[in-house]
Amino acid sequence: MPETTRALLTGQAIAWQRILNHPFVQRTSDGSLPRASFDRWLTEDYFFGRSFRSFLEALAAVAPDEQAREVLAGGLAALVPELELFENEAAERGLDLAVEPSLLNLGYSSYLLTTVAEGWPVGITVLYAVEKAYYDAWASVRDSTGPNTPYAGFIANWSSPDFSAYVDQLGTLVDQEELTDAMSRGFERVVRFELAFWDLVHG
Repeated sequence: MPETTRALLTGQAIAWQRILNHPFVQRTSDGSLPRASFDRWLTEDYFFGRSFRSFLEALAAVAPDEQAREVLAGGLAALVPELELFENEAAERGLDLAVEPSLLNLGYSSYLLTTVAEGWPVGITVLYAVEKAYYDAWASVRDSTGPNTPYAGFIANWSSPDFSAYVDQLGTLVDQEELTDAMSRGFERVVRFELAFWDLVHG
């Protein structure tokens, strides 16, 4: 693993293990997560996904070169079917996706946008942290999730080879930057937000 991403992940090794072992992830995998908890995650994460699109668009506007812009364009394109997945599932469950998000969700979404003003190195680090956390968490339970588990489709979505390749591309962009305190701080904040977000929806 190249130097910058290695240092970021090593610095958060204990917290990263908490992400992988979080009961929300584990119970989603084994199918024991209560329907109400999954429904809450669905509505909260849909709001986050729409806000995340704005973050990606803003970050693409400050990308340093065409290679970086192409990687982010791929992320934006992938959000289209992802949001449709949420919309279809919500329709089947009779959920209102226009519900007011939690203050934690608003804070997390707003924080992502503020990192763009800190510059490309911080913004791309924060983006990598979000996507890497999601991929590693769901990939850790992918092989132990049965195909008939209620939430198997969502786990497959964020542990797919395509998503893995995208996360690797983001890591390559981060590794082009020399690590700074601001990058480390941004990475740590995402880890804290992710854990708090899953604590919230797990209840």
